[in-house]
Amino acid sequence: GFGTDLVWDSRDNIFFPNSGGYQYFKVVFYPGIGDFNFAKLELDVRAYRAISPDHVFAFNFYVESALGDTPFYQLPALGGQTRMRGYFNGRYRDNFYSMMQLEYRQYFWKRLGFAAFGGLGNVSEDMLSYDFGTMKYSYGVGLRFLFNKEQKVNLRMDIGFGNDGNRGIYFGIQEAF
Repeated sequence: GFGTDLVWDSRDNIFFPNSGGYQYFKVVFYPGIGDFNFAKLELDVRAYRAISPDHVFAFNFYVESALGDTPFYQLPALGGQTRMRGYFNGRYRDNFYSMMQLEYRQYFWKRLGFAAFGGLGNVSEDMLSYDFGTMKYSYGVGLRFLFNKEQKVNLRMDIGFGNDGNRGIYFGIQEAF
């Protein structure tokens, strides 16, 4: 495919931001050189606000849309270790996916910290048929260990829960978003 992306990043720290934002827009066209003719659009908006140093509220709004004859594994997918934790990546797939999540992050003792998060999202055939009545939710908590104090890089472990008994445990470096 061919396309472009635009990024605007005003975060004060890319690993553990206390202020600023991050906006990402991407569009890619797959013109049918192979078996499929489709396009994908993606918008990722994040904002960070500290109530005191390293006591941060992080907000994320994400939209992904596929247009045309899109292969199954290229369809927007709800879940994973960065968005809607509590669902495995691809638990729900369709042409349109939108979600928002909020997270509170704080260090509480030396190099240890925690995060509490919640999110709402859904998939649909297209943007006009998006159903707010069947929204999926996720929530959870996580522990943080400040691995690199100078750059504020965390090792993280999150446990997330969603509708209908969905849940997941996630390990990673850096924050989810």
